[in-house]
Amino acid sequence: MKTRSDLDYIIVLGAHVNGTKLTLALLERVRRALLYLEENPDTKAVLSGGRGDGEQISEAEAMYRYLTEHGIAAERLIKEEQSTNTKENLDFSLRLIGSMEHSIGVVTNNFHVFRGVAIGKKCGCRKIYPIPSKYRSWRLLIYVPREILAILKDKIVGNL
Repeated sequence: MKTRSDLDYIIVLGAHVNGTKLTLALLERVRRALLYLEENPDTKAVLSGGRGDGEQISEAEAMYRYLTEHGIAAERLIKEEQSTNTKENLDFSLRLIGSMEHSIGVVTNNFHVFRGVAIGKKCGCRKIYPIPSKYRSWRLLIYVPREILAILKDKIVGNL
């Protein structure tokens, strides 16, 4: 999948943090965001994810630390620290961005990117594009069926 370049913003969707340590899913997302931001110096990023059970810091803060430690200027990063699920990630991040006229990329794992973009469109974003990160783990056996069920549920309750 070819990724669009020079987007106004990317939204990096959160995933669980173990204490202050990035889990594999979140690490792959933030590595993909780092690469995109390095290649597109005018793009800003919304780092989206609150603080859940077992997390000493928010998912957004964990991503912020990683990106700033790897050379991304803090001025390019916006933390969204209230969300607890994908719908909230996108709703709250889009509110921080302000205008639905901006071009926006959704950074998330390859198994999750379709739903992330679909929810972003449902939230009113017209120019929203996938930026998939890899994810290689036996956990795909759990995540892929869970993602399919989530898509079906979102269709039933109207999130998609």
